[in-house]
Amino acid sequence: MRVALLGPRGTYSEEALRRFERNAEPVLCKDIESIFDNVLSGSTEFGIVPVENSLEGSVNMTLDMLLKQDVKIYKEIVIDINHNLMALPDTDIAHIREIYSHPHALAQCKNFLKSINVRTRNFLSTADAAREIRDRNLKNTAAIAPKVAAKLYGLKILKENLQDEDFNQTRFLVISRKDHERTEDSKTSVIFSLIDKPGALHEALGIFASHDINLTKIESRPSKKALGDYVFFVDLEGHLEDTAVKDSIDELKQKTAFLKVLGSYARM
Repeated sequence: MRVALLGPRGTYSEEALRRFERNAEPVLCKDIESIFDNVLSGSTEFGIVPVENSLEGSVNMTLDMLLKQDVKIYKEIVIDINHNLMALPDTDIAHIREIYSHPHALAQCKNFLKSINVRTRNFLSTADAAREIRDRNLKNTAAIAPKVAAKLYGLKILKENLQDEDFNQTRFLVISRKDHERTEDSKTSVIFSLIDKPGALHEALGIFASHDINLTKIESRPSKKALGDYVFFVDLEGHLEDTAVKDSIDELKQKTAFLKVLGSYARM
């Protein structure tokens, strides 16, 4: 099995891959758009993309690609995010003068960074930061990255669990061109835009309430067609084959200007 995901090696995306299928062959991509391209072209059977973090919110590029591209959500994976400070094996934490990481990781460790008063530098990923220290043999520099990056790039972990908040999770989606088989505990995701009239959103969401369907997420994004024009991403409990879900979707089609079903998949 070949699975496209964000590179390089040693990221939380790779951890999500191992949770999905430990023996899969990773196809490392430079950006989220490339992951979708690999799946759509058939180069890989699946792709893994980050969609939201409990502290930083949604990954807008993933939402935009779900809107534009003809893929299905096959599964969701939720990873606990534990940030670690790592450096070359002979480095002491007292000698650190600069810390490298992804901007989100740095933002999630603000309290720690204030406590040691060092410079920071942004990288495309936490793993890129760790690899840079290894490749350039940087003596007074550390990276904030997952534990797997320390093992992969030969670094020593100086301090664990740097994040300001104990509860820090990232939700990943496994995307594919095919649907997941029905499971006992399913979730369904849809995208829709509204007819321009008073109470349109209330009317649309009321459909789910009338069928006793619980919504686990609702989020709006600009449609990029006109100022003030939005699309709505909704996750709901249940499978498309459930009568209540099927009837709700059928009713929603009559109340919306646009509707796209992203698929039903196993809940985490």
